Amino acid sequence: MKGFYFFVINGILLLQILAYGQFTASVDRNPVLVGEQIQVTFTLSNLNGSNFRAPGFKGFTVLMGPSTSQQMSFVNGQMSRSLSYTYVLQADAEGNYQIGSATIDADGKTLKTNPINITVTKGNAQQQNQGQKQNQSQGNLNQQANDVIAKNLFLRLNVSKKEVYQGEQIIATYVLYVHPELRLVQLVPSQNAPTFTGFWTQDIDIGKLQFHTENVNGVPFNAAVVKKVVLIPQQTGKLTIEPFIFETVCRLVVQNQQKRRRSIFDDFFSFGPQYQDFKYNASSGAVNINVKPLPPGAPADFNGGVGNLSMKAWIDKPKTKTNEPVNLKIQISGNGNLKLIEPFDLKLPPDVETYDPKVNDNISVSGSGVSGSRTFEYLLIPRHAGEYKIEPVGFSYFDLSSKQYKTLSSQEFILQVEQGTGEEAYQSVTGVRKEDIKYIGKDIRFIKTLSGALAKNNSHFLGSGGFYLLTFTPMVLFFLFFVYLKRQQKLEGNQALLKNKRATKMARKRLQTAKILITDSNEDKFYEEVSHALWGYLSDKLTIPISELNKDSASHSMANRNVAENKINQCMSTIDYCEFARFARSSNDVSKQNIYDDAVNVITELEGVLR
Repeated sequence: MKGFYFFVINGILLLQILAYGQFTASVDRNPVLVGEQIQVTFTLSNLNGSNFRAPGFKGFTVLMGPSTSQQMSFVNGQMSRSLSYTYVLQADAEGNYQIGSATIDADGKTLKTNPINITVTKGNAQQQNQGQKQNQSQGNLNQQANDVIAKNLFLRLNVSKKEVYQGEQIIATYVLYVHPELRLVQLVPSQNAPTFTGFWTQDIDIGKLQFHTENVNGVPFNAAVVKKVVLIPQQTGKLTIEPFIFETVCRLVVQNQQKRRRSIFDDFFSFGPQYQDFKYNASSGAVNINVKPLPPGAPADFNGGVGNLSMKAWIDKPKTKTNEPVNLKIQISGNGNLKLIEPFDLKLPPDVETYDPKVNDNISVSGSGVSGSRTFEYLLIPRHAGEYKIEPVGFSYFDLSSKQYKTLSSQEFILQVEQGTGEEAYQSVTGVRKEDIKYIGKDIRFIKTLSGALAKNNSHFLGSGGFYLLTFTPMVLFFLFFVYLKRQQKLEGNQALLKNKRATKMARKRLQTAKILITDSNEDKFYEEVSHALWGYLSDKLTIPISELNKDSASHSMANRNVAENKINQCMSTIDYCEFARFARSSNDVSKQNIYDDAVNVITELEGVLR
C-alpha cells in the first residue's frame, strides 16, 4: 500500500508541474482587418527558458519584435513568474492564415506552442480608419526611435586630403560613433556600396572592430573604424566620394501602451524595462575631392608613376651563349601608385630578342597607403655571338615631396655572348639578315647518310595485352560505376543510414569552428558550437529527431546500444557544462581547451561503439 500511495502522490505532483509550467501563444484580437495591427505574445510560465525560436509570419509584416518582458505575481500566497516574447504584426491581405508553433528550450526539453489560425477581413471604412490610426501610431514610434538613434549613432568619413594630384593616394576612413548608453545589436554594410567612380581603390584590412573613447562636442562616444580604403584618382576635376551606408539594429527601452495590466501588482513585480529593436541606416555623407592635373613638361619616358619612388635594375649574368636566356630585372619601390606603373620599353640590340615581362608584386596596403615594390622581369635571348651593349633603363615619375618630375637611370649593361654548341648553335652567315635564318637543326633536319639496320616487326595489336586491356577496361569501369550508383541510391533512400554515416563529419565540422573560437572572447558562441556538435552527433547516430532528443532519451538509447555507463556520463557532463557556461553566466573553472578536448574524446570513443 505504501508503494501505491507513493506512485499516486508522485503522479499528482507531476500533473501539477505540467499544469503549472507551460508555453503558450496568444493574440490580442482575431479576426483582424487588412492593414490592422495585432499583437502576438509567446509566454513561458514558471520555467527557465532559452534559445527561443519564432515561427514564420506568412501574410503579415513584422513591425516590431521580439520585445521581451519578465513578470512575477502572487496569487493566494503562491508566486508565479512568466517570460514573454511579443511581436507587433500588420495584416497584409484578406484571407485565412496560420501562425505556426514557436519553440523554446526549457528544463532540458523543447516546448512548442499551438498554432493559431487568424482570419483577415477587408472591413468597413470606419474599421479601416481605425487601422490607419494604429499604423500611424506605430509610425510615430518608429520616427521617435530614429530621432533618438540619430543623435546617439552616426558615421563619419575622414579623408587624408581633399586636394590632390592625379595619381596621388588618398586614405578614406569611415568611423562609427555610438553613445555609451545606446545598445548596438547589429552592424552590417549595405549592399549598395559606393562605386568610387573615377578612383582606383584598394581596401585596407582593419581586422576586428576596436572601440575607443572619443569626445564629440564635449560628449564622450565609443568610436571604431569600420572601413578603410586607399583611393587613387584616375581623372582630374571634382570627384565625389559617395556616401557609405551601414545597416544597424539598435535596442531601445519602450513603453508598451497596448498592454493592459491584469492587476495592480503587474508593474511592481515586472523585471526591468521592455525593449524593442529598431532598424537604422547610418550614412557617412559624401565628400568632394579636387583633383589637379600633373604639371606640364613630363619626360618622354614618364608612364604615370606618382609618389616617392626609387629604381634598381640588374641582369642575372653578364656572360651567356647564343639562344640561352638572360634575365633583366627592373624594380620600382617606395610609396605611391605602384600597381598602376606600366612595363618599360627597352632599347635592345637588333640581335637580342625579348618578350612581355613577368610582373612580380611585393606590395602591402596599410594606413599609410600603398607601399612596397613592383619588379618587371624581362627574358633576353641573344641570337648571335659577340658583345652587346644594353642601353641604360630610364624611369620618370612625379615626386610628391618636391612637386617635380624626376628621372632615374640605370647603368649600361655589357653582355658577352659566346657561340653555342649542338642544336642550340646558331650559324652565322655573312651578308644574310637574321630574319632570313631560323633555328638550324629545328625547322630543317639534315638528311641522314648512314642508315641503321632495319628489321621487320611481326607483332600485331590484335590479340595483344594492350588490346584486351582497352577492350575490358570500359566494362569493368561501368560495372564499378553501377555498383557505386546503387549504393548511393540505397543511402539516399535510407535517411537514417545516411545521417548515421555523415554524423561524424558534421560533428567534426562544428568542432573545427569551435576550435577557432577557443581564443575568441565570444564564449557563448564557442559553447554553442560544442553543444550543437554533441547534440547533432547523438541525433544522427541514434536516429532520434532533434525535436525529441533530450538527456533521458539519449542516455537510454546509448545504453541499449551497449555504450559503457562512464562514456554516457562523460558525454552528458560535457553537454551539461556547455549549457551551464552558456546560460548561467558564472565564472568558468574549466578552460575552453579542456572542454574542446573532452568533446573530441567523447565523439571519438562513441564512434567506436555506435557504428
